[in-house]
Amino acid sequence: MTGLYVPGKGTAQRRLKKRILPKARHDGSPVPCQNAASPPTPGKYPCPCCGCKTFSAPAAGALAYICPVCMWENDLFTASADEPSDENRGMTLNQGRAAYRRFGAVREEFLQYARKPLPEELP
Repeated sequence: MTGLYVPGKGTAQRRLKKRILPKARHDGSPVPCQNAASPPTPGKYPCPCCGCKTFSAPAAGALAYICPVCMWENDLFTASADEPSDENRGMTLNQGRAAYRRFGAVREEFLQYARKPLPEELP
């Protein structure tokens, strides 16, 4: 198909839009939530921040994994606990641990997304 961009607001552009885009339909029935299908499953490996066993792989191999308990995003590219983490807005791991002890999550605004650890996840 050639000529997807049609300048102006003429009838040719409307015909092309109708031909490319499907018509949206909604019958008013509720859409099922895909996240509510299964309860959280505990991991085997501890989070480097809160220590809860929420990681399904060792921290050294869990690229960009976010702990559901403390909301720490695993950063494979930091060499020490005192090095700022790009994945965590410049927060160090030690700062994240202190914030978790204080708030229950690495940032106070993340409390609404964090959950309590399952009994089998506790360190």
